This record gives sequence, C-alpha cells and structure tokens, in this order.
Amino acid sequence: MPFPLESIEQIQGFFWILVRVSILVAMLPFFGAKGLPMLWKAGLSVVLAVVLIPVVPPPGPLPSTLPELVLGLISEALLGFILAFVARLVFAAIQLAGQFMAFQMGFAMARVMDPVTGVQSTTLSQFLYLFAILIFFSINGHHIFIRALAESFQMIPPNGFHADPRVWEIVIRASAKMFLVALKIAAPIIIALFLSNLCLGIVAKTVPQVNILMIGFPVNIGLGLIFFGLTIGILPPFLEAVFASMGRILFQLLRLM
Repeated sequence: MPFPLESIEQIQGFFWILVRVSILVAMLPFFGAKGLPMLWKAGLSVVLAVVLIPVVPPPGPLPSTLPELVLGLISEALLGFILAFVARLVFAAIQLAGQFMAFQMGFAMARVMDPVTGVQSTTLSQFLYLFAILIFFSINGHHIFIRALAESFQMIPPNGFHADPRVWEIVIRASAKMFLVALKIAAPIIIALFLSNLCLGIVAKTVPQVNILMIGFPVNIGLGLIFFGLTIGILPPFLEAVFASMGRILFQLLRLM
C-alpha cells in the first residue's frame, strides 16, 4: 500500500487538513485549555490529521499565490471558530448555571482561578464544568467532533468555506438556547432559594428581633447544597440530550457552509 504523502500535492493536502484540525483542537473546550502543553495539542492535531487522510477526498485546486494562501487560512480559521464556538456554548452554559447557583447561595465572592479558562470562577462552576467533561467523554461525545471533522472535508473542501447567512442565525439561536439550558440546570436552586428568601423576609417583618442575616446565610447554603445534590442526580441524561443537540447543530452548520 503506497504511503499517502508521496507527492507534493499530497503533502499540500495534508497541510490543509492539519490547518483545519489544529484550529479546531486549539479552540475546543478541554483540548484547547490553557493548562495543556502546546506540544500535546500539536501532537493530537497531527495524529487526527493522519487518521483523517484516508477518509478525506483528494483536494481540488490549492492556493498558488500568497493572497490566496492568506484567504484560505482565514476561511479555515473562520470555519474552525464557528464549530468550536458552538461547542464552547454548551460548556459556557453549564458554567453559567454554576454562576447562577453560586450567586443565590452566597458563594459569588468565593472565587478561585480556573486553570482551564484562565479566569476566576466559582467553585460550583468548576465542579459542574468538570462533571460535564466527564459525562461528555463517558458518552463518547468527542466522537461527535471527529465525525464532524471527517464529514467537514466531504462537504467543505479546503479553501471552500462560504458562509450562508443562515449560519449566523443558527449560531444566534444556539446562543439563546444555551442560555435557557443554564436556566434549566440552575432552576431548582433558584426557585428553592427564592422561596427561602421570601420566607426569611416574612420572618424578618413579623419577628424583628431575629437576626435574619446570621440565619439566612447557613439556611441558603444548606438548602442550596441539598438541591444541588438532587440536581446532580438527574443531570447526566439532561446533559446527554444537550450534547446530542449540539451534534445536530454542528452538522446543520456544515451543510450550510
């Protein structure tokens, strides 16, 4: 069996495969985390590019001038950015749900540095993010991106990216949908703590001698942790459905590009 990188044309085709794969890997959640060494990201990109060579059709006319090369790199970067942005929306929604929970429980000021994103976030956001990553890999969610990469070369050859106006509509709708996902995840705690604060307000009006500030913090934290534990138990099937919806959006975007 001949080696697939024997001619200049094949090497150029591999280069464009590597460009698309590298951009997507660098922007994806977890794989593109700041804590991962650059050597690991580069190695993963090369391995995925080599694996995809047999399933990628022969490339058409490749750029021959510098302006065409620059435009090709920009188009590949834009393609990878759109796909990675949709993936990041899901995990951003999960982190946003953690922010909602932490704010209601009084943990908003207890922030720590997140090594994945490089910004400060609450402990609940980090816990939910890591929990979602475990669920994502346990259901082979990373196969969605590998399959999307393979099919992207079937639908969009190198330098063949042309964004349909409907692409941006889908991205905007996905952003709105991810905000609703965050609210659904945090809804049990938000509702429970809203009722708790309402009851504490009634107690403060009827019994002014009670120090509501000293009572309210432990009550809200205790109720929040109880409902957080109940939420974790029903979260895996919900996240599985969210990840499946993300996969459908990715392939819908590929068909329009």
